[in-house]
Amino acid sequence: MRSSQPRDLRTHCPHCYLRREICICPILPALQTRTEFLILRHIWEAHRPGNTGRLAALALPNSRIIPCGGGDRTDLSFLEDDGLLAPDTCLLWPDGPDRRPDVIPRRIVVLDATWHQARRLFRQIPLLQGMPRLVLPLPAQTRRRLRDQRRPDGMSTLEAVAAAVAVLEGAETARPLEELYDEVVRRRNTLRWG
Repeated sequence: MRSSQPRDLRTHCPHCYLRREICICPILPALQTRTEFLILRHIWEAHRPGNTGRLAALALPNSRIIPCGGGDRTDLSFLEDDGLLAPDTCLLWPDGPDRRPDVIPRRIVVLDATWHQARRLFRQIPLLQGMPRLVLPLPAQTRRRLRDQRRPDGMSTLEAVAAAVAVLEGAETARPLEELYDEVVRRRNTLRWG
């Protein structure tokens, strides 16, 4: 298992993992939501400075990051005891029918990984395949992004969590997460391009 710190603490913040010049810790919101977010983060994403799942978890006190993935290291049997089988839990997933339960979900499971890693995790964890799904509307194509998306429904984890909060709790509640994402993009682009 990799360490729990970024590669270089001289150049990167130990809390948000972004470069110190663009650290967003002073502006991190503490967004209280009714919805709990379980972020299943692929272990290869854990130490990437651009990992937005970490930023979502830092901004949402009602969230947890659970490491998973990495070949045969996928052992999520403990999640069954954590209520993933409860009827008030949905998987945030872009494909397939929107199989939302009749009640508003109290818990959303989010896969924090590249699209390739997320598809693999989805196939390897049968529990996820049977969960009700929350399918989000397509993101605005005019928004500046951290990375180019190959799919029209492609979003970073932070964007997807913000969109889920907007659907479940309203656009005004989600606004701090959207502003955080936009600020991270602005700072990264300023650092990269000057």
